Amino acid sequence: MIRCEHLRYAYPGDAFELVIDDFSVTKGGSVALVGPSGCGKSTFMNLISGLLVPQAGSILVDDVEVSRLALAERQRFRLTRIGLVPQNFELLDYLTVRENILLPFRIGAGLDREAAARCEELADRSGIAGHLGKYPDQLSQGERQRAALCRGLVTAAPLILADEPTGNLDPENQDRIVSLLLDEARRIGATVLMITHDPVLLPRFDRVVDVLALRKGGAA
Repeated sequence: MIRCEHLRYAYPGDAFELVIDDFSVTKGGSVALVGPSGCGKSTFMNLISGLLVPQAGSILVDDVEVSRLALAERQRFRLTRIGLVPQNFELLDYLTVRENILLPFRIGAGLDREAAARCEELADRSGIAGHLGKYPDQLSQGERQRAALCRGLVTAAPLILADEPTGNLDPENQDRIVSLLLDEARRIGATVLMITHDPVLLPRFDRVVDVLALRKGGAA
């Protein structure tokens, strides 16, 4: 599902450089990305999603070389092929929780009854069904995080990229959200790549990859 080779990315005017020679994830697999803060986990995930473009190397997602797509094509690809759960939620304050969850459909192919029903189901399973008519500033941090997770799952994309989706949750809700993420991925046959700092969650994944070690040239 994911194949990266000879990848190099550096931020302009910054000493940080991400260099990864070889990384791959099979279809339907679940991988936890770990490593110290600042080692490049979020940068790596943003490269895979096409939010960033590498200076060298190739990134293939489902046999599509994302880094070679034009900007508009990368945006369409993310909407239809990738479910994103960003670390900072990126909920729009002027939309209700329901509208935020369904945003990928409004931008992309358009909303239908099936999508609306899927939104209701995911909200119920994540514990925010009673908040769908509210706005993000009326939610707690944990509730906003769960809304962002529902938005990442609602399109049933074949690849789910989640950047610390349990960071603001208590242990009970952490378990609930990771169970929802992995169960839903298994149900639709999706691949999961998730950044986490919580060692308790690692046994739930097929593989654990240390990004700091990966940057030193090891294949994973």
